[in-house]
Amino acid sequence: MSLANGNDWVFPGEDYPPPEMITIAGRQVRAGTRVRLCPGRARQGRLADAFDLLLEGRIGRVEVIQQDFENRLYLVVTLDDDPGREQWDERVLPGHRFFFFPEEVEPLGEEE
Repeated sequence: MSLANGNDWVFPGEDYPPPEMITIAGRQVRAGTRVRLCPGRARQGRLADAFDLLLEGRIGRVEVIQQDFENRLYLVVTLDDDPGREQWDERVLPGHRFFFFPEEVEPLGEEE
C-alpha cells in the first residue's frame, strides 16, 4: 500500500512473523505446550477482572503464538477442561481461547 506522496506504509511487526517457539522460565513453549495460567503477573500481581480470578491456576494448552503490530507476543491458550476444546464443529459448542502474555503462564512438564 502506498501513500499519495509515494511513501509506503510501514507497520511494526508486519515484516516479523511471530516465532513458532519461545522460552519461558528456561522451558521451550510452542503450540501444544501445557501451561498453568497466572494472570496478573504482567501487571505486578494485580488482577484485572473476574476472568483473572476464574483462570488463576487453571491448566491449558498453547494453541498458537501471536504477535501484534507493536511486536508484543501473546499466547493463545485453551483450557484442558473446556468442553468445546475438541469439538469437531465450533458452530455447535465453540472452544474458548484466551490471550496471555508469556510472563502470565508457567510451562508444565509432560508429567504434570
